[in-house]
Amino acid sequence: MKLIIKNKVFSGALQFTIFIGVVIALVLAGLVLLQNTHNFFIEQSKATVENIQLATSGINYLLKEENQTSDTITLKDLSQENQMIQVHLSHWGIFEKAIVKTTHRKKIFYKCALLGTQMESSMRPTLYLQDTYKPLVIVGKTILKGTVFLPNQGINPGYIAGESFYGQELIQGVTKSSGLFLPKLRNTFAEQLKLYFLNNKFNQEEFIGENDLVEAPNSFLKQTKVFYKSGMIELNNNRLSGNIIIKSDELIRIKKTSQLKDVLIIAPIVEVEDGVKGNFQVIASKKITIGKNCKLNYPSALVLIEDEEKQLFSNSQPEDYHIAIDKNSEIKGTLCYFKSVKENDFKTQLFLDENSSVKGEVYCQGNFELKGKVVGSVYTNQFVVNAAGSIFINHIFNGQIVDDNFPESFCGILFEDSKKGIAKWMY
Repeated sequence: MKLIIKNKVFSGALQFTIFIGVVIALVLAGLVLLQNTHNFFIEQSKATVENIQLATSGINYLLKEENQTSDTITLKDLSQENQMIQVHLSHWGIFEKAIVKTTHRKKIFYKCALLGTQMESSMRPTLYLQDTYKPLVIVGKTILKGTVFLPNQGINPGYIAGESFYGQELIQGVTKSSGLFLPKLRNTFAEQLKLYFLNNKFNQEEFIGENDLVEAPNSFLKQTKVFYKSGMIELNNNRLSGNIIIKSDELIRIKKTSQLKDVLIIAPIVEVEDGVKGNFQVIASKKITIGKNCKLNYPSALVLIEDEEKQLFSNSQPEDYHIAIDKNSEIKGTLCYFKSVKENDFKTQLFLDENSSVKGEVYCQGNFELKGKVVGSVYTNQFVVNAAGSIFINHIFNGQIVDDNFPESFCGILFEDSKKGIAKWMY
């Protein structure tokens, strides 16, 4: 008797079944891998966000820190599991340089910023004139607008070269009494600036050769680069940016063909020729001159610190030590003049010419001759006017000091017991 099998199973069906099983296994494995990859990227994104947040906490820590150090500090209280935060606070010209490094396993994140004093609008004076027992006298089209601190002798209209005061109000704002001294800066502020002149010892790896000076960008997260020369330096067709110091023992001349960004310029005499544009800090010990039609963007700084020893033992005259800004120039940032010899002289130490402006702060321990306009704050020992063959003490002739739309985010020189803010995020 024959056995008839009605349903035959072909060998190809088994192969197909195995193929389907493999496909299903691969799909399931892919889904598991996708889920694991998704979870991995979620964890990585979370770690990156935590790194950024931790770096922000580090910046906030440095905003409250007053002591600068050459060491990098690990903040154990702020560090978390598998994460570490390190901070470093040093100086860069008139500012503090804050660097924060956060690490999560192999991921590293940096934040770097320049810090300066930040004031609320209600706390910022438009003018603080040191009390030298002389009234302030204003002449011509002088405008004072905002909170003004004056000597007890007050303010009077005056008369120079046939012109009287033409305004309706002597002061458009609030008047308060000033003290015998200008507001104090942080104890180490001037001393740190002087170190830029005293320090001529640099490591070999810090130096930039003259051939490399044509175009030299340098991150603030890297070691500072220095171009140093005992004689005159002329910056012509140079493109320099970042963590770079240009230093001369004699003179630095900046031509309009140069492009400078965030660098430090250090020399006894610095000459900025007509038409220069950029943002940089100048630290000099004798003279700074800014030509016509220059535009220095925030946060630029012009700082002159009289060298007391060189002044006493040289043939330099008082008029050799000054900052002068020529016509139609604009400075967004800070001007500082630090006087070393405490003598009463009537020479102009800081001069702002007609149609030139400063948007920021002026801090002058000497005599300020103001023909232009300051939007922000002026702290000065006294004003002078040179006109009609005479010198007029504590006079302002056609100058303007106003607080019009001055940004509260502005950060400048570091005052004692002051709140710090971020002047600029660096790279």
